[in-house]
Amino acid sequence: MDLTKPDYSYEFRLTGFDRRGSFYSNGQKVDIDDLTLFTDGYAVNKFRNVTSTGAKGKDSDFPDTDFPMFRLGDVYLMASEAIFRGAGGGDKAKAVAYFNKVRERAYKGSAGNIIESDLNLNLILDERARELYWECHRRTDLVRFGQFTDGSYLWQWKGGVKEGANVPSYRNIFPIPSADINANPNLKQNPGY
Repeated sequence: MDLTKPDYSYEFRLTGFDRRGSFYSNGQKVDIDDLTLFTDGYAVNKFRNVTSTGAKGKDSDFPDTDFPMFRLGDVYLMASEAIFRGAGGGDKAKAVAYFNKVRERAYKGSAGNIIESDLNLNLILDERARELYWECHRRTDLVRFGQFTDGSYLWQWKGGVKEGANVPSYRNIFPIPSADINANPNLKQNPGY
């Protein structure tokens, strides 16, 4: 684009993009000002209650579809992280190959692939967020990467305030349910609870 000439035409050529983002934004606000309003924040429509033929599920309130517990994409990213964290740095080429297997499915080709010098723990954590959003992995991932309770990674409503706030480190572990403590007097509640 040349801003010094009267012709301000330009063209975008999209050779590949990440197809995983599945959000409903029509009538939604990006920011969440009120946690009780559905229209605050983009809605996630990653999962739909439909059959393999596309027919609606039997119950509109409770899905009758399966929830994925372990997926191949999760396994590849776990392997990539484990190899990368391995003693002596591990086989970085193998870690990148596993990482790129996830990207190749998401991008429907190699357009999103990375090279060895690109791979780092923050990229793996970000990729896990893109691949596994709404699959109940994020909290555990953030704890493992040391970003759940510290103040360096903030998001809206972390710590109960809109701007996000540091959370005490005892939140890295869950409380022991009171029913379990009542059933077994030898159990002691985790610190902070």
